[in-house]
Amino acid sequence: MKKRKKSDPVVSEIERALDLGQFISYNRSWDFVRELEDSKKRIDALVKNGEAERAVGLYEMFLSGCYEKAEEIDDSGGNLGMFFGQLFCAWIKARQKAGCKADETVQYVLKWMDNDDYGFCYDIEQDIVQVLNKAGFRLFRKHFQDQLENAFVPYKSESPKFIYDYPADVYRNADILKNIYIVKKDIQSYLSLCEKTVASPKDCENIAMLYKEKKRFADALAWVEKGLTLEKKREWRNQSSYGLTSMRQELLDKLGRREDAFESAWSEFKKHSSMYGYDELMKYIPEQDFKEWHEKALLEAKKASLSAFVEICRKTKEWDILSECIISVEYDKLEQISHYITEKAAKGLAKKHCRAAAKIYGAMGMRILKKGKSKYYRYALEHFRRAEKLYKKVDHEQMWVSLVDRVRKNHSRKYSFIGDFEKIVAGRWPDSPETFEKRVRKRWVKQTSD
Repeated sequence: MKKRKKSDPVVSEIERALDLGQFISYNRSWDFVRELEDSKKRIDALVKNGEAERAVGLYEMFLSGCYEKAEEIDDSGGNLGMFFGQLFCAWIKARQKAGCKADETVQYVLKWMDNDDYGFCYDIEQDIVQVLNKAGFRLFRKHFQDQLENAFVPYKSESPKFIYDYPADVYRNADILKNIYIVKKDIQSYLSLCEKTVASPKDCENIAMLYKEKKRFADALAWVEKGLTLEKKREWRNQSSYGLTSMRQELLDKLGRREDAFESAWSEFKKHSSMYGYDELMKYIPEQDFKEWHEKALLEAKKASLSAFVEICRKTKEWDILSECIISVEYDKLEQISHYITEKAAKGLAKKHCRAAAKIYGAMGMRILKKGKSKYYRYALEHFRRAEKLYKKVDHEQMWVSLVDRVRKNHSRKYSFIGDFEKIVAGRWPDSPETFEKRVRKRWVKQTSD
């Protein structure tokens, strides 16, 4: 009888890690993928220790296993997808180290990309071209160049059009080639491709970035200016660029035109006040003029965007100015600001400006109630509790009473909320949920009692 070949022990480890048949929730996905990474390290070590050929087969089983797992995991955070990309590149490197033929490797890669039902290979070409050897890279690039040429044949005699006005065979291959050219810093190939179709603002940003990396700042600036002009001409969808303006300022500065860079940053800040715009503006302000322009920026932000004003004051610790603004602003306007901004501001104000901090906490609670999502009501209760403590701390209890009246008037029918809210009003903070330890101790008593 022929002796059965013994299974590789690493296969069992991969099988245990993937745990096929068991659904992985979003909350467990991080730990799940971390275990997969541990198994991958075992295979990576084989490659380093001269067992690349053995590793190739294990990587292939692992890649296939990840695809089998794809419908058994909530991968909203993209953890499994990112792990797949790392595994895929490790597999390519192992094949090359094992002496596998370049054309065979590239064919396998292309088939994976064509049969990608779960989006694991989306934009993966950017990683692939960094690990392919010279022979493999030439074949890989040529495949997409040929695909584009064949798809473009019917349109050669026509005037260039926007990339998404062509069929999918044209724009998909063009997008992949652009990603390849960016990674390889191949400006000429990117420019040649843009001659076939209308360059978009995103293309202009990419080409400008490539020129900037080569320190050809004047050429980079020319493409930025072109992109900004194009941006105004049509709706570009995902071919728009939001980085052109700040890149223009940076390039002007590098070309010795600091005053022009400043004027551009100030103009942009007045149109779209934000913390990012503030940081960009302050790059071009001499130290002796910083205070003057800081105050001008605050005034401008206050006129244009309450959200930006709050964020800038918090980051620059302008607590007195922020407090004065918060106390005077209408509740409705405060409730419209994202809690990512207001919560940090409230924490900073609470140290010396309790009244303003209390108002923010009240607005945060009302914002949650207006959205009506009951799973967040416990956060609203916490915000109201903090508002109460801060108002009472500085003898502004009437403002707390006014907030209570507003909650009762507008949200008394939110039964999963109002009962616990009334406990706060009565001075009794709602009971916290049972801790795990308390719960299991009760279970132990129950299970071991007569």
